[in-house]
Amino acid sequence: MRRRALLATAATSLPAIVAGCTSSGGFSGENAVAEVSTARLELTTIADAELPTEVLYTVRSAEGDDATDQLFDRILNGGATTKATRPPLPEQRHIAYQEGVYELSHDVIEETPATRYSVKVDIVTGSVTKAEAIQFADLPEVDQNEFAGHGLADGDPVGIGTTFLYTDAEREQSVLVPESEYSYITWDNGTEAEWVVDDAYDTTLNTYRYTAEQVATAADYGQQMRERFAFELTGLPDAQRDIVETAITEGQYIVGPDETPSDALVALADQFRGHEQAHGLDEDGEGDLSGTYLVRYQGDVYWTTLVVQRDAFQTTAG
Repeated sequence: MRRRALLATAATSLPAIVAGCTSSGGFSGENAVAEVSTARLELTTIADAELPTEVLYTVRSAEGDDATDQLFDRILNGGATTKATRPPLPEQRHIAYQEGVYELSHDVIEETPATRYSVKVDIVTGSVTKAEAIQFADLPEVDQNEFAGHGLADGDPVGIGTTFLYTDAEREQSVLVPESEYSYITWDNGTEAEWVVDDAYDTTLNTYRYTAEQVATAADYGQQMRERFAFELTGLPDAQRDIVETAITEGQYIVGPDETPSDALVALADQFRGHEQAHGLDEDGEGDLSGTYLVRYQGDVYWTTLVVQRDAFQTTAG
């Protein structure tokens, strides 16, 4: 999910930790209610190297069989090819991975006609007709591979709808598509599943060749972000300083959904106007007051989230 979408979600539903009873402009207590707060401020110290993952498309290193992580490793090791109907990774965008920031490019080197089938692997509610059933082990390899690719090869169906993809050549080998020869699949352990093909549509299986260029190390990229976006909160009156320090020490400062923001919070929010929100160096910034910023306060740099409800929060500048 892109940062812009995340902020849109935050601005409309940031909600969830608002205390039931607070003083005006105060910090909420222990009892949370699922209502949208009038305003919220959070400040968390952050190192330069941590900044890219806050704003960029990020490939997370994962233990075990993570296809995206493995693909990215292969790309960084001199380029790689992969097959998919859509690009599995964005190109010409800054991407954070481990200790670096990269930009990918790809070429489509092969296009193969294919069909995507909407299918159900469902829990059996009645009895299985043996003539309409096939053992999983007896399925052609192309069918077994599709089950395995969706984590369904172990005989533990959970009643799901999904899609299976077959090239034209694979479809000729299948006994499950386009017209299934069987209504049930069984496993040696006694597990049974109902098999249903609902729909089909033509598509193209592309072979993508990816290459990568390193933009910067994560630390260098974060330093550039800090130098560009960070602004200082200094010389604050006592009431504004109390708000900032409450947000730091308590985790967040919240004005509840039925409360009016204090003059101190309104004035503090005004200091955010005119400053660019933190974002990827290859992106445009947000124009709204609500969002994420980099703030310097008493010698530290903070990843700062400010969220205000427009209909209840008006600063002197807007």
